[in-house]
Amino acid sequence: MAIPVKKSAQLQTLFSTISVPCKESLIMTIKAAMADGEQQLPFGEILTLLGHEAFHDERWKRLFSVVQPLTTATVQRCDQIGEAFLSHVWEYFLRDINSDQAAAWLSGEEDTAEVRASIIDSFKPLLEGKRKKKKVEPNLAARHEREIETLLSLLARAEEIEDFFSGWPRQIKSLDEAHLVPLREFNDHLIVKSPEITPYLLFLAKSHLRHPYQIFRAVEKVTGHSNDRVMVNTELKLVGDALLDENDTWLESFKWDVGKECHPAALVTALKNFIELTQGWSSEFDIDPSGPWGKRLAGQRARCARVWDSYMTRIQKAVDQIMPRKRGTITGRQTMPDLAKTQEKHDILLAENAVSLLRHAQGFASQGGFQFSKNKAVHLLETRLEEQGDDLLALFGRKNEADNIQVSAHFAVLVGMTKAFLGEDNASILVRRGAVAMAA
Repeated sequence: MAIPVKKSAQLQTLFSTISVPCKESLIMTIKAAMADGEQQLPFGEILTLLGHEAFHDERWKRLFSVVQPLTTATVQRCDQIGEAFLSHVWEYFLRDINSDQAAAWLSGEEDTAEVRASIIDSFKPLLEGKRKKKKVEPNLAARHEREIETLLSLLARAEEIEDFFSGWPRQIKSLDEAHLVPLREFNDHLIVKSPEITPYLLFLAKSHLRHPYQIFRAVEKVTGHSNDRVMVNTELKLVGDALLDENDTWLESFKWDVGKECHPAALVTALKNFIELTQGWSSEFDIDPSGPWGKRLAGQRARCARVWDSYMTRIQKAVDQIMPRKRGTITGRQTMPDLAKTQEKHDILLAENAVSLLRHAQGFASQGGFQFSKNKAVHLLETRLEEQGDDLLALFGRKNEADNIQVSAHFAVLVGMTKAFLGEDNASILVRRGAVAMAA
C-alpha cells in the first residue's frame, strides 16, 4: 500500500507540528508493530515522513543506568554486561513483552521504576527455565545467563544502589575504611531482601578502583573471607573469577603479529597491568596454590612468561638479521660486518620496532618471568651495537667508493638501532663520530 502524494504532504505537515517526544514515541510504536509482523499500514513510508533515519533513540539506556559501570561493547569478563545484550533486552520488552508500557515510558507517562519491575518480572522466568506466553528468544538465557542474573539483581535495587555510589569518586586510589565500612553496612541492608546481590555489588565497587585487586579488601570487610577455601564454593567465586578473567584480557593484549610492527607502549602497558594484578592477588589475598584460583593464576603467569620469552627470541633474530656479521679479521676481530647483505627498509623498521619494545619492556622482565631471555636479548644487542659501531667507524674512509656506500648503509641502520634502544642523545653522538671518521 502506497500513500498518495496529497496524503503524504498532509501527513508531513501534521508530523511537523507534533512534539519531539511524541514523534519519538510514535516511531518506536511503529517499529514495534513492524517487528510483530504487522503489514496493514505502509509503515515504511510513515517512518520516512517522521524522519526516523535521523532518529537514534537511546533513552532506553536510562533504564539500565545502574549497570552502566559494567557495560562494555565486547564482553570479556564475568563482571561485564554487553551493550548489545541490553539493547536486546529492551527490544524484546518493547516488541514482545509490553509495548504499551514501553511506549508510555518513552512518552513520559510511565515511571522508570515500574518499567524496571516489569522487565524483571518478564525476564526472571528465563533463569528458572520457564516460558512466558509472550515470546522471548529461547536462546537468550543460554547465551546470556550470567548477564541476566547480574542485570536483574542490580535492577531490582537500582535506585538505592545508584544513590549509594553517587557519593563515591570515579576512581579510588586506595580503598580504605571510609569506603569499606559504609559498603559493608549497605550490603547488610541489601541482602535482607536480595541475598544474591553481594558479588554484583562488589563488581560495582571494583569499577571505582584504580587497582582492581583491592576489591579483596572489600571482600574481607563485607563477608569476613580472606582466602579462597570458602569463596570458591559460594557465589563470591564470581569476584575472583572476574579478576582472573581480567588477567586473561591483559594476556590477550600481548599481540605482536609476525612480520608486523607492534605498539611497544601498549604492549608494555598490558604487561604492567597484568603484573600489577597478579601480584595484587598475593598482597591482598591468601590464595591456595593447589586450589582452582591458584592453579589458574599459576597458568596465567606461565603463559605470560612463554609469550614474552618468544618475543625476546624474535628480538634477537631481528638484531642478527639487521646488523649481520660474518667471519673475517679485517677489523681485528674474528668477525666483521657482513657488508654484502642489503637490508630492506621494511626489515629495518621492524628491527627498530623490536628494539624499542625491548627498551620499554626490560624493566618488567623479572616480574613477568622472562628475565633470562631478556638478558640474552640485551646482551646480544649491546654487544652487536658496540661491535658494529667500532668496526663500521674503522671501515669509513677506505678508498673503494662502493665499499663506502655499503658501510654508510650499514652505519645508518646502526644509528637507527642505537636511537631505538639507547635514545636520541647516543644516536647523535654516533652520527658525529661517523662524520669525523669519514672526514679523516
